Amino acid sequence: MLFNTLFLQAEAAQAAAEEAPAMGMNWIFIILIIVVFYFFMIRPQRQQQKKIEQERNNMKVGDNVITTGGLFGKIESINSNTDAKGKTVVESFVIKLKPDYQTRIQVSKECVYKDLNDLAAAQQK
Repeated sequence: MLFNTLFLQAEAAQAAAEEAPAMGMNWIFIILIIVVFYFFMIRPQRQQQKKIEQERNNMKVGDNVITTGGLFGKIESINSNTDAKGKTVVESFVIKLKPDYQTRIQVSKECVYKDLNDLAAAQQK
């Protein structure tokens, strides 16, 4: 009886020792997947967002732009509203729409992108 008990305890210890490396490998794979997601998905997206935000901050009156709704136009003025503490709350652009630049709309800064077609045409000339 004592021999059986010792034998069963030895088998249980051996099984636990064999499972430990397998659990460690699972954690390594989970961490590896998280690292891959970060470097191939999250990091490039953040860099692209920073680039777009920098382009929006560098926009000035007279730049050709496209809204997220697909409207082409030229920036006529830049409006910014501040709160009581002096912090900028809302920035918007007043845009004159193509083709005749007679219609004006006011859109949020986040809804505007540079018109790269006009940039390419200007560089070719």
